[in-house]
Amino acid sequence: MAAQLNPYLMLGDTARPALEFYRGVLGGELTFRTYADMPGTPPESADRILHGSLVTTHGLVIMAADSPEGVDAPRGQNIAVSINGPDADTTQAWWDGLSDGATVEAPFTMAPWGHRFGMFIDRFGIRWMVSDGE
Repeated sequence: MAAQLNPYLMLGDTARPALEFYRGVLGGELTFRTYADMPGTPPESADRILHGSLVTTHGLVIMAADSPEGVDAPRGQNIAVSINGPDADTTQAWWDGLSDGATVEAPFTMAPWGHRFGMFIDRFGIRWMVSDGE
């Protein structure tokens, strides 16, 4: 099996809606395991996502988890999810969908290196970098 590097989002209590939102834009299949799958989980954490993953038809993989009840999600600004589209139409659709409700940091326009590029922080606080090319 080839090695993979996948973003793993630690989202407090929004892993399910975040992954469902990403699936709505990117397509693919979702799987979830909840904290109820772990013996001894307190009832207030049972419905939270222990591990969720989205695998798209383009081969993208995004994983996410909620924190247990009463545990704050880690916060930081030192990472972004970078997504490079296979063609201009797909990449534009990803930009349009993922940036809905987002704070745009750099509009999706032609960059000096010859590809369209844009950056935003989505409604879940995740920074994204979208590009037509590598």
